[in-house]
Amino acid sequence: MFLTPEYMGEVSVLSFAILGFSFGGFIVAFNISSYITNGHRFPFIATLSRPFIKYFMNNLAWGVILVVLYTYFASQQLLSDGTDKFTVLTYILGFISGLVFIILLSLGYFANTNKDFTKLHGSSGKKEVPIGAILHKRVKVDSFFSKDREWNVETYLSSFRKISIARSIDHYDSHMLNQVFKQNHFNAALFEIAAIISIILLSFGSNIDYFNIPAGASITLMFTIFIMVTSAIHSWFRGWASALLITAVLVGNFASKFPLFHSPNKAYGMSYNKTPAVYSTAELQKHISKENFRDDFFHTLKILENWRKKNLLHSSKQKEKPKMVFINTTGGGMRSSMWSLHSMQYVDSAMNGQLLHHTQLITGSSGGMVGMSYLRELYLQKQENKIENLYDNHYVQCMSKDVLNRVGFVLTVNDMLIKLRSFKDGDNEFKIDRGYAFEQQLNKNLEEALGKRLDEYYLPEFQAKIPMAIISPTIVSDGRRLLISPQPISYLSYTFPQDNIRNNVLLESVEFKRFFKNQDAGNLRYSSALRMTSTFPYIMPIVNLPSDPPMKVMDSGLRDNYGTKTSLKFLYTFRHWIEQNTSGVIILQIRDTEKKTREVKKNTDSFITSVSSPIGNIYKNLFITQDYEHDQLIQYASEWFDGTIDIIDFSVENNEKNQLSLSWHLTEKEKKQIYNSVHSESNQESLSRLQELITNSPKK
Repeated sequence: MFLTPEYMGEVSVLSFAILGFSFGGFIVAFNISSYITNGHRFPFIATLSRPFIKYFMNNLAWGVILVVLYTYFASQQLLSDGTDKFTVLTYILGFISGLVFIILLSLGYFANTNKDFTKLHGSSGKKEVPIGAILHKRVKVDSFFSKDREWNVETYLSSFRKISIARSIDHYDSHMLNQVFKQNHFNAALFEIAAIISIILLSFGSNIDYFNIPAGASITLMFTIFIMVTSAIHSWFRGWASALLITAVLVGNFASKFPLFHSPNKAYGMSYNKTPAVYSTAELQKHISKENFRDDFFHTLKILENWRKKNLLHSSKQKEKPKMVFINTTGGGMRSSMWSLHSMQYVDSAMNGQLLHHTQLITGSSGGMVGMSYLRELYLQKQENKIENLYDNHYVQCMSKDVLNRVGFVLTVNDMLIKLRSFKDGDNEFKIDRGYAFEQQLNKNLEEALGKRLDEYYLPEFQAKIPMAIISPTIVSDGRRLLISPQPISYLSYTFPQDNIRNNVLLESVEFKRFFKNQDAGNLRYSSALRMTSTFPYIMPIVNLPSDPPMKVMDSGLRDNYGTKTSLKFLYTFRHWIEQNTSGVIILQIRDTEKKTREVKKNTDSFITSVSSPIGNIYKNLFITQDYEHDQLIQYASEWFDGTIDIIDFSVENNEKNQLSLSWHLTEKEKKQIYNSVHSESNQESLSRLQELITNSPKK
């Protein structure tokens, strides 16, 4: 976000200039807040010309250190990405130009509005009526010039070339000096108010591309707002500021329970005006019946028959049973989206389209499901003659475009302040927030390819024109999985009763379309379904579905990062048909990291490390733990499935030396790394193995 900022689709001098502008605004805001909060500790500056500029000059070291560190690390990052030295120099100059511009603009304002002792009172010392500050509280004279509050200063920078002596102010009227600070505080407060109003107004331009500044600039803008607000609170309440902030948090937390102060994110396309679905175990059990299981089972058998006929029709050896392919794709933000799309494009092209012909089911989480959903839609468009070349690199470029800028901008100017805008989808009105921004930017990047509704995929899936795709976000409140599909799939939630097992089986998953049938589940925007499976905490808002109590969902990776559980349950349900009509199952695992155990390093932990490591290691090992579990489940499948199961991995090169960002933004170097990963030795071996399995299927 910071070291290689992107604006309007590219890293450029302008993108660095915008980031520099935001850094400069942060430095100015820091100094304004510091001046308002601490200026009275240096009362002699009221006697100097342009007191705030003098204060800024003497407090500039922190800003200089920040800029020096940034330019160093940005240069190193750019050079490591392969950017030539001249281009790096122009980028850094762009950054400095933006930074200097806003600083000079701000200082120009204070140079014309700041008043020192002479300008305010004249050489005669005649008093003027002061004007009160708006954003900050007036400080009483006795407390303003209290000796125990002053810091001893002997020298100061009067210019960048001169060090001057801080002279005594004992011969000045303290009341008159106080008026100088009040006047300058007022000017500083006006500057802060104008900045905050500008930020609020910017929220109305979030749909305009030119307003979507680099994500790093948006985050810096957020820090700037934080500094200005906290300095205002400190100015008003001084020693009570901390207590006030804690009280404000508690009051805000209580108020957020009421609709007036709380606008939760929603799934676009669904109806929130109708009676909400009752979310309870008893109600869920009503949908898990033998009748529903039977109906859904035979419905999916028709899909499998259509899949079989399609493969026999396209096969050059129609007397052979086809292999059935399940694609399990990992979460991992943009890196997984791009890798899933590009790797499967490459493999399908190398196999003359046989991969997607043989694929029956796509499952997974987060970015991987975004990439595979895009490929599936392109596959459908190719069959409908809407596109010519399914393997065009243009689609990879679309998938790898930045999404983070718009999300970061809306988070800063909208979600962190007040959600003022909304939009309508049918009869429902939804607040515009970073969830909406994510979908809008994603659909724009993908040329509206995923702008469909869930039910629009019902017929293509039923006719086996495209593979079934099951999206499975995690329900936050109880840890269940929500299974989203246009097809009826209650069999994935149903647990067969066994005569030799007596157990109180918990309901592990919820079928989305059946549970929310009265809330227009089929009208759900497909991009909203993908957002639900990609909702990493805090980056995007947790989605509230229309139930009572509200069902809250987030990233699928918490439960099943590869969709392996869904694939195995599907295989178990239709094992007899698959045994009789296929020559085996191939599970392709598209991985954003290589599958391997972590090497345990010998080291001596510090006290802090020993305290933090239990929680840290749980998160660090979350996905490798799922790998252990999935491997065991696959091994157990030999007890109930008589066919063959081949697991083939396609892994992007993502190691400690070349770590890919877990983000919705990729640098050009990272894109090249992902793009070239298909040529790695392990992936070429996987491709050869896959080609052999599909082309050499045994005869009936």
